Amino acid sequence: MNKYLTVIFVLVCCAALTAQNVKVSATLRDGTIGLSDQMQLELKISSDKKLDMAAPAAPQVPGLSYRNVLSSTGVQSSFINGKYSSSHTKTFTYIYLPQKKGIFKVPGFRLRIGGKDYATPDLSITVEDSATTTKPPQQYSFDPYYDPFGGIYPDRSRSQGETVLLCLPESQSVWQGEPAIISYYIYTDQRMDSFYSENENDYPGYGKSVYEQPQNLNYEDVQYKGRRFQRALIKRSAIFPQTTGRLQMPTLTGKIQFSGFYSYMNRKVDSSPAYINVKPLPAGKPAGFTGAVGKFSVNQVYSASKVTLGEAITCTVQVSGKGNFSQFTSPLFPSVDKFQVSEPSVDDKLRNPLEGTRHINYTLLPRETGEFTLPSVTFSWFDTSSGTYKTFRGQPQTVKVKQGNVLSYFSGLLEADAPKAMNPLLNRAIHSDFRPYVYRPWFWLVLAVLLLSLIASGIISHNNRLSREDPAAYAIKTANRVLNKYLRQATEAASRLSPEFYPLAESGLSQYLAKKFGISRSLGTGELLNKLRQKDLPPRLIEQMEEFLLLCQEARYMPGGTEATDLHGALLKLRLLVQALSRLRSGNGKPRNGFSANMGNSLPEEKQ
Repeated sequence: MNKYLTVIFVLVCCAALTAQNVKVSATLRDGTIGLSDQMQLELKISSDKKLDMAAPAAPQVPGLSYRNVLSSTGVQSSFINGKYSSSHTKTFTYIYLPQKKGIFKVPGFRLRIGGKDYATPDLSITVEDSATTTKPPQQYSFDPYYDPFGGIYPDRSRSQGETVLLCLPESQSVWQGEPAIISYYIYTDQRMDSFYSENENDYPGYGKSVYEQPQNLNYEDVQYKGRRFQRALIKRSAIFPQTTGRLQMPTLTGKIQFSGFYSYMNRKVDSSPAYINVKPLPAGKPAGFTGAVGKFSVNQVYSASKVTLGEAITCTVQVSGKGNFSQFTSPLFPSVDKFQVSEPSVDDKLRNPLEGTRHINYTLLPRETGEFTLPSVTFSWFDTSSGTYKTFRGQPQTVKVKQGNVLSYFSGLLEADAPKAMNPLLNRAIHSDFRPYVYRPWFWLVLAVLLLSLIASGIISHNNRLSREDPAAYAIKTANRVLNKYLRQATEAASRLSPEFYPLAESGLSQYLAKKFGISRSLGTGELLNKLRQKDLPPRLIEQMEEFLLLCQEARYMPGGTEATDLHGALLKLRLLVQALSRLRSGNGKPRNGFSANMGNSLPEEKQ
């Protein structure tokens, strides 16, 4: 008993030591926003263990439309009094666009982490014509004498040389939503062996993604403060600013190992603080603006101008250039009568998170025949080079829809890029709940029929294989089945040494011959044998059958016939006779494949 208590105590202690300490909180960046602003809902999850999880589902907020989610991670490590500890943080920022004014409830999150349930309280957001708490953005003028390296040197250590980690933005000023590239460089005049990234602390107001991550330290010679240094790129990140004003960039913390004379040294280094100025987008956003910011070129293509009824048309909008591809949504296709229009599908071909091409595909299915004009798609974006909004409007497309035929439904099946046909939507007010097939009787009926069919097919296949590979064994098996079906009573009478064997054997044999060769059972012995001769049965087999029938008649009608016969010998003759007959095909006297035509000669001679 004590042993079990000890085991339980150890398990409880282990569970307590391995328990994950998790904290979950949800906050709104602003409690009051304007119709032209964004609502930012921040979900922060902290734990003493590494968090590996996807973004939870965005809450459905009435009066606002969900747009995107951004994520960031942070790790803080400490070593105090010989004890190592770490704190991992995962932050998800959900972006919403207000659709109307009012006060709206933001539902809380319901999460399950490490086998435990967590919940955040509901929040409230107020949408007005203009945010009442909006502060005028602070302007930061560009200083031509700005020195990004000023004041960054750490105090010199007892070892000679300096090593610093710099965070260098490509631009000091960007528009809200415009991606900003920041580079982390290591500057050193010492002999470095390696660099290990330990932590990256994020700050509010942006989302980020990795832009470039070198695998090796590739040094280049640079001049810094009038001295010769070597510089190597650690990483580049793409920053997506969500708020305006002065934003602090992520701080990178790493550990440097020195080789040569300083090979015993490891030094911890933090990147220098860096900031960018985020300017708000100007007023006058176009009606179809979905958040695209960058330098883009746009065009529109329709897949066909002549189709048959039931064949789909694809409208593709191609957006190429450099910008925040992960931050904007696809515009809706204009309403068009007589056509069913699908939701847009996106196909990205990006060289990196900021540059490449996006294809926005709309599938249209005609409902009627005739000639129609399909509208153009409108795509709006903010152009960072000119600082203005731009709008692309494609050309309308005239489409002729003709009645389809049977062959038209099979056209284009071998063409991978051809538009595929879609079935029209079912206009139903209520859709019935799906019931799994395993709960439906017909499913089990079909399954039973299939199983029985498999069993029957297996038996037939086995018999056919046996008849080809071992004809003698197949004949014995068939004869046993015939004896059991037609001559069972005669076999039982023979085992009892009963004289009833003979009439039962003669009757059963007649039934078997009638079934196998289609001969009437009311024929006499002579007529029966003549019919069998017409079936091309082997002569020797007919003679032996005639002998057996005469034996039965003698035992039945002649005085003392029963005593003069051997029941066991007569049963053996009957069995061999049936084996010989079973080797023949039904309806004629030809032997089966693999059988000899003279196998009936194996009947034993009657004892004298």
